[in-house]
Amino acid sequence: MTGIQICRHVSEKFADQGNKDLLGAGALERASIEQWLKAEVQRFEPPSSALVFHLAFAPVLNPENVEWQTIDDQKEKLSAVLDVYDKRLSMSEYLAGDKFTLADLSHLPNTHYLWNKTTEGRRLFESRKNVKRWWELISKRPTWEKVVRMQREHPGPLEGLGPLTSTN
Repeated sequence: MTGIQICRHVSEKFADQGNKDLLGAGALERASIEQWLKAEVQRFEPPSSALVFHLAFAPVLNPENVEWQTIDDQKEKLSAVLDVYDKRLSMSEYLAGDKFTLADLSHLPNTHYLWNKTTEGRRLFESRKNVKRWWELISKRPTWEKVVRMQREHPGPLEGLGPLTSTN
């Protein structure tokens, strides 16, 4: 079961609690959310996960062997995705419309690491006005701030690392 499937299941199971907009109200909203979830899984997640690994974790695990070519390739792929997102976000507050949905929520973990743990990753988001605004909006949600606070209080073995900056 993927992370999206788990989130969808929890959202459906507890639809009467919390944010009732996560899955959308009608067929059109649900279709838009599904479209952006598919974009996240197929286009955003692969390069963003690779960048999280290569920029935030690999340098700590093996600092002598940073794979700059892989990083550059993945930055190029993620840049193309973020350009599409920026255009979409110029027309709406969130990816699937004017409400925070599962489509936005699914981007929080990788974007959090790229924004907060890597200089290179942060630049990708900051350089796009609408993507930057969207990130600042979704990352300030009280529930997400609670998740981040819990992570700080109970850090994993690689938490607390500073940002990595490329030398090229």
